[in-house]
Amino acid sequence: MNKDKLINLIKGIFLVIIFSSILSYIRNFLPFEAHVNTQNINAKIHLSFFTAIVPLLLSPIVEEWIFRKWFPNTFQDTIGKRKAIVLSNILFSLFHLDIYFIPYLVNGLIYSWYFEKTKDIKIPILMHVIYNIFVFLTTYLT
Repeated sequence: MNKDKLINLIKGIFLVIIFSSILSYIRNFLPFEAHVNTQNINAKIHLSFFTAIVPLLLSPIVEEWIFRKWFPNTFQDTIGKRKAIVLSNILFSLFHLDIYFIPYLVNGLIYSWYFEKTKDIKIPILMHVIYNIFVFLTTYLT
């Protein structure tokens, strides 16, 4: 990985963590059950170390290929690049089955931004993996 991509990776990770932290703080004031998706994933990971591979590593790889690369590229000629990216990220958000989908939407848009900026799917994949590990460690250990 070249220096520019590494810098973009680090910037992207910080952006995702900062925005997610702000949105998580705001969520505390809303009448939604807190972090149901994260709690369910952590419970499964706790059952077996091997179950950690899916939410922490495999899901980000599959999700990034589908929602950052395949969907926008497939539908950009029909609805335009920006609309395809936004629609893809709305679907990504809804895919997580959380009533408070805004953090997933914001994270997805950030992943998309860095994919478009670098033209390298490994950048959003690594951002997503690192973010999922960060969320797991901060929620599981507290």
